[in-house]
Amino acid sequence: MRDRLCRHIARGAAWGWVPVFYALVVIWTYRDLWHQHGVATGFGWDVIDTHGPDLDFLAREWREGRFSLWNPYDKGGYAVYADPVVGRFYPFAWPFTAWGAMFGVSWWLIQLEFLAHHVAAAVCMHGFLRSRGLPVRAAMIGGIGLVVSAPVLVHKGSNILWPLVWVPLVWLAIDAALARPSWRRGAGVGGAFGLCVTAGSPPGLFYAALLIVPYGVWRAATVRPAWRPLAGCAAVAAAVTAPIVALMVIPTQTLVELGTRDRWATGDAFALSLSFDWHGVMRGAFAHAAGYPEMYLGAAVVLLAACAVVQPWRDGGAPQLLVTIAIGGLILVAGATLGELPWLIHHVPGFALLRIPGRYKLVAAWGLAAAAGYGAAGLAGPRPRTALVAVAAGLAASIYEVIEHGVATARPAWWSIAAMAVPCALVAIAVCVPRLRGAMLAGLVLVVLLDAPGFTHRPGVPPAGDPRRLHERDAEILGRLDGVRDRWRLYDEFVLGERVGQRRAVRDFRGYPAVDPLTYRPYLAVLDFAKHDPAILTDFNVRWVLQGDHFRFFTTASFVPALGRGGAWDAAFVARGSQIFEAKHPAPLVAWYGAVELAGDPARALAQVRAIEQPDGARRRVVLGPDAVVRDPAVLALAAGEPAQAPASVTGAPTSYEPDAIELAIDAPRAGVVVLNELAFPGWTVEVDGAPATPLVANTLLRAVRVAPGHHAIRWRFAPPHVRALIAGYALALLVMLGAAAWPRRPRAPRP
Repeated sequence: MRDRLCRHIARGAAWGWVPVFYALVVIWTYRDLWHQHGVATGFGWDVIDTHGPDLDFLAREWREGRFSLWNPYDKGGYAVYADPVVGRFYPFAWPFTAWGAMFGVSWWLIQLEFLAHHVAAAVCMHGFLRSRGLPVRAAMIGGIGLVVSAPVLVHKGSNILWPLVWVPLVWLAIDAALARPSWRRGAGVGGAFGLCVTAGSPPGLFYAALLIVPYGVWRAATVRPAWRPLAGCAAVAAAVTAPIVALMVIPTQTLVELGTRDRWATGDAFALSLSFDWHGVMRGAFAHAAGYPEMYLGAAVVLLAACAVVQPWRDGGAPQLLVTIAIGGLILVAGATLGELPWLIHHVPGFALLRIPGRYKLVAAWGLAAAAGYGAAGLAGPRPRTALVAVAAGLAASIYEVIEHGVATARPAWWSIAAMAVPCALVAIAVCVPRLRGAMLAGLVLVVLLDAPGFTHRPGVPPAGDPRRLHERDAEILGRLDGVRDRWRLYDEFVLGERVGQRRAVRDFRGYPAVDPLTYRPYLAVLDFAKHDPAILTDFNVRWVLQGDHFRFFTTASFVPALGRGGAWDAAFVARGSQIFEAKHPAPLVAWYGAVELAGDPARALAQVRAIEQPDGARRRVVLGPDAVVRDPAVLALAAGEPAQAPASVTGAPTSYEPDAIELAIDAPRAGVVVLNELAFPGWTVEVDGAPATPLVANTLLRAVRVAPGHHAIRWRFAPPHVRALIAGYALALLVMLGAAAWPRRPRAPRP
């Protein structure tokens, strides 16, 4: 045991410099992003709008010892267990969540989590290339070339990168399993792929699969291990992977079915309208000034990948395969201008859901970075002079494209010629003067490090750098809003900052950014209705409306028209100081209604809801969908009679308000419907006085249940089917992977 521990320590020390080195590379790459002109900045867009608040939520859950399946505070309430982007089951995020739970979530914590993914991407690529026998400098070219490529620089603030980070680790695990199949290595394949799955981005997982599946098939076809041990290894990998995939896919499918994909357009129009001209795609990959700058993969990286292709087959043809995958990604970026992506959309499952062409450039970035490492290693191979063919072709193509199509972008157009000429010279010297080969490889490492960031990062103007926001006014404003934790909702448009409900556990109906492809369709219908009649918010328990200028778009991202300016809807609200408006007659959280109105045309259901409120603010009935009668035929009796004869409503009160369970009490003067002004969703069950009852949907969006006369204790509980079994399967898969890592290894037989 002592000798084994010493070997592990020695192996770790030999690799200890790798993450430190790539951490310095990432910090240097984004040096202008973190501090500019005395102002602290960070990754913007999704980092602060989505992932930062999600980290707040998870840290609070850990701190309070919760494992909520439902989040009542954000976007009117939503099924957080089914949202993969939150990353609750993502092991790489757990240390950051634990830190936030113990010490609080600061602005920098989510920034560091994103930086850590960039470092992990480079380390995984480095480790994969080293595992294939490539020298250190060649592996460094692959690792650096990946994290400084324009596709990664463009998408650096999106978790679409997170599943792709672990692709080289999956490659490595596949190679190890094929080289010596065992149950332990099968568990390693499942664990590596499990990181891709739990990383939380369905598009990123799809792009990762485009890199993993061809590589795995190619390796299996070329290595051809004994089928019996390989079958056992594959069975363990499948057994580990299946529960992880099931946990992430099955619940998400509910959101997909009820969500709002193609909200703005139908068919192919939305996605394929974003296609790129294929000439610009191919030129931009190696000549920044001659094509689309966001396609720039680095002149040195493309040159070295070309060197890998023209050299004799190495490592079973892996570099040629990786370049082929990368070219396929570039073709898909072209979208409708070439026709391959439209064909795949209509004939191959998966592509129909992920049709935005520009994102496929990430597939090219991973493929070419790995191939570039092979190309650099090949300069010391048996026939290095074949690389001169790639040198001549690369330099000629760069000169021609820049002269023919070059324009000044972040730098003058001639920079693209220089960017290609320098690595061409280094490769030529490495081939022709073997004693200088090591120095030339070191020079190529430096060129790769400086090239793409030198084009993309203008001095003082980094992309997507947002000033640090500390939300200093949150406590002051929330202190003025009565009952927003368990009785009333607020509707915040940019006064309290991004997703205040997720960050501060207050009931925010807006939950910016609410327009998400997986957001519940009826909820977004209410937001759309509010664009024309903001008073509809009062029917959904919103007492407070906060309005201010958007921190990036000013007012262009607002749903609700500006209040307090003489609009017809101003009669429903009263100004309560700067940027705060209070609803005169908000619907209560719990209410009994003695009469119902059956919805007719679904398109007019919200207009029916709005028409229920009387001039004095009273609401004497509730709108139920036609399916309510099917679910509970006794509801039909409540729909009889004139609306004017409906009894006055009765307000109840919650006795316990928890994310996954809400208990309430109410006195019903006669048979009627009790409405809980919380969003309805599949998985919510209800009990009346301890007996199961039939849940109904009221006012197109809310939970309701029919009750008899008298005092009632009602309990709503969120219990989605099979979710506990799915979580148990995931926990079992983790135990198998931990067991594989800790299980004593049999000593290898000595080689002759």
